[in-house]
Amino acid sequence: MPIPVLDRYPDLAASLERGQTLPAPWYTDTDLFTLEKERIFAHSWQYAGLCQQVDAPGSFITTRAGDVPVLVARDEVGELRGFVNVCRHRGSELILDEAGCRKSLQCHYHAWTYNLDGTLRAAPGSRDEPGFDPADLSLLPVQLAVWGPFIFVNPDLDAPPLNAVLGKLPALVAATGLRLGALRRRVVKQYDIAANWKVVVDNYLECYHCPVAHPSFSALIDVADYTVREYGWFSVQTGSLKESAGRKGPQYGSGGEVDEGFYAYLWPNFTINIYPGPGNMSLNRFQPLAVGRTRATFEYCFVDEVSDENVAEFDRFIDQVQREDTVLCESVQRGLSSGRFEQGKLMLSRENGLRHFQRLVYETLTAG
Repeated sequence: MPIPVLDRYPDLAASLERGQTLPAPWYTDTDLFTLEKERIFAHSWQYAGLCQQVDAPGSFITTRAGDVPVLVARDEVGELRGFVNVCRHRGSELILDEAGCRKSLQCHYHAWTYNLDGTLRAAPGSRDEPGFDPADLSLLPVQLAVWGPFIFVNPDLDAPPLNAVLGKLPALVAATGLRLGALRRRVVKQYDIAANWKVVVDNYLECYHCPVAHPSFSALIDVADYTVREYGWFSVQTGSLKESAGRKGPQYGSGGEVDEGFYAYLWPNFTINIYPGPGNMSLNRFQPLAVGRTRATFEYCFVDEVSDENVAEFDRFIDQVQREDTVLCESVQRGLSSGRFEQGKLMLSRENGLRHFQRLVYETLTAG
């Protein structure tokens, strides 16, 4: 189906290169949003959860990759497996729980039951059906790959491997000094934001707004000494710790294993945020729910030495920053929807990360 918005801006690639933004309709058009789910989220690697959530045989988590419900489970021999979380009988979502542990995977609708390797074990009444072959009705697989503690899934079985997207990112994360394997998830928060998912990613990708909108963050990180570096499918922002920040509490001190802030965006909707101090990391996943609605899920991970009190303080700090960002993103979405804004002009010395991301969006949607 033709998408008029794609044809309305024939010079868009060149204007993006010059530092103009994606046009407002790219954030408000429902047909384009549908195309994004088809061309971006149905074919991209997306963060699903942490290995610690599925560390025992039978443990599972459910998530979504765009419109595709996904189930990640560890089978009896300890292998992680990824499936489309849809029963092969009538299309019901197979498992409704977000997480749990089961010896088998039974649909809540008609009790079709699958083994942990996705094969169909039992279907009530199947003996009365001539030619019924359980081997033809296994759960549909998705690609699954692990980097460190992170689980990623991709609905496209023919997509390039995860490493092709990660590139140098694992090495850059390791160079921060963070003990990635020692982290444990301690807090999970969700925020529903009345804005397009790209608005939320745009906001993440620059700290030009930090001195005005985030006084607490700007008191911790020296935003005057802040860099954004672009790579193939990700970008990295770094900022040094202010000398005065250590007085705010031990979780922000310079005596920890990480000396500066490190904030990585990975296409299309995942971020890793490593804060200075003794093993603080937050993970952000921005899930598109509608053309003007995004769910941001934050997971806060720490090494065991970080006390519950310091975890609570970190939670309050990030929650304040996110609530400030929610106000900004929703304001942008209203402005983009006003019919009185076409394209903006980036300050490329500070907002080059946005151009990198918006070029990826443009190139993916217009390819082929």
